[in-house]
Amino acid sequence: MNKNILIVVVVLVIAGAGYLVFTNKAPVSETVINQIPLNSGENPQPGSSVHDLPVEPAAAVARKDLAQKLALDEKSIVIMLIEEKTWSDGCLGLGGPAESCLAALVDGFRVEMAAKGKTYIYRTDKTGAAIRAETK
Repeated sequence: MNKNILIVVVVLVIAGAGYLVFTNKAPVSETVINQIPLNSGENPQPGSSVHDLPVEPAAAVARKDLAQKLALDEKSIVIMLIEEKTWSDGCLGLGGPAESCLAALVDGFRVEMAAKGKTYIYRTDKTGAAIRAETK
């Protein structure tokens, strides 16, 4: 996906969510899921076209991993944000003291997802061959 298109999509999603949050007193989760109009006039449901926007293949791998860990359908997990990042090592900056990580800069993504009312953050390389979940 073209980097400029990705940036525009992310900005539009954030701006739209911000508008809905500040013009409506409903909780964010209700606002995003129940009040974004589709072209057909229907309310979106998990797995609808609102949640099926094209994403980086690496982000799709992260969503699949989270779906397996939470025993959910992938389409019920909303990708909120995808940021290009350069990680400090082969462990995507998340290696521990007992772990040996490749000492090299690794280009990839920080993927923020929402599921079951919680936010989950993953780190990936460019292709999704290496993924790691951040812990809070």
